[in-house]
Amino acid sequence: MKKIKTKRVLGIGSVLLSATCFAATSILIKLAYRYGLTPPQVLAWQSWLASIMLLVYALVFQREIFKVSRQSLKVLAVQGLIGSLGTSVIYAYSLIYLPVSVAILLLYLYPVLVLGAGAAIWHKRISSQELIALALTFAGTMFASGVLTGIGEVSVIGLILGIASAVCYAVFNIVGELAVRQVSPLATMSFAQWFSSLGLLIYLWREIPHMGWQNTEVWGIGLALATVASIFPFYFILIGIQHIGAAQAAIISTFELPMTFVMAAFFLGEFPQVNQWAGGTLVLAGIILLNWRFQHEQQSAQ
Repeated sequence: MKKIKTKRVLGIGSVLLSATCFAATSILIKLAYRYGLTPPQVLAWQSWLASIMLLVYALVFQREIFKVSRQSLKVLAVQGLIGSLGTSVIYAYSLIYLPVSVAILLLYLYPVLVLGAGAAIWHKRISSQELIALALTFAGTMFASGVLTGIGEVSVIGLILGIASAVCYAVFNIVGELAVRQVSPLATMSFAQWFSSLGLLIYLWREIPHMGWQNTEVWGIGLALATVASIFPFYFILIGIQHIGAAQAAIISTFELPMTFVMAAFFLGEFPQVNQWAGGTLVLAGIILLNWRFQHEQQSAQ
């Protein structure tokens, strides 16, 4: 019982750390745009530097992570190219057509997709508590985004891109659950990052000379993105998925939303409105309900 509880706490803590890093990502990307970088270029700085750091670390300390089967390599390729790269690129482009609030709302449709896939593919039972928690987090994103007051002016192309980004991130979570059954979280995250970088290299090969390599401040932003926005959050989310599963990790990771509000207010002076705080409260309520359910089940099992 104590071992199970410790595993649960580790899983929840890892997902919350991942959400905090993802929240910081928005701040860093906004700073990167001030240097004239395009969304794909920002993602390239983030992904390429992260890949180099992971490769050096693996070669020096964890060479065993290169020992993966062909089947596992296929799974990791899907996670890297569709889950990681797909989410990042499509979400970045959706911001061209959508307000940030609407883009975030659409991205946060992914817990619905994760739970639905779990029920359809693995026949997982979705409890009433999970449905309520999911409804609370979804309603929270609705309130926080302000989409209810501006849906009539939303771009159709933006909507398609936003929904596609949610699908890609759902793929990252679902495939991640499969991947961590075959290889370690570090190997899963590393290969996903390497495949993502390879995809960006192919996509941006014409722009490589124009990436701002001579700017030391861009290098600083790139390194911050590589660690805080790339290595740390994906590693922590995979640890969380390993301990508590993709469905619950997806719901708990919505903690990113209220954390983004706090960071935006602290670092950028962008203070959330009342509806955004209300939405953040609903998201937190969903997280608390999900954890209460687990504790109740464990007590009943004693």
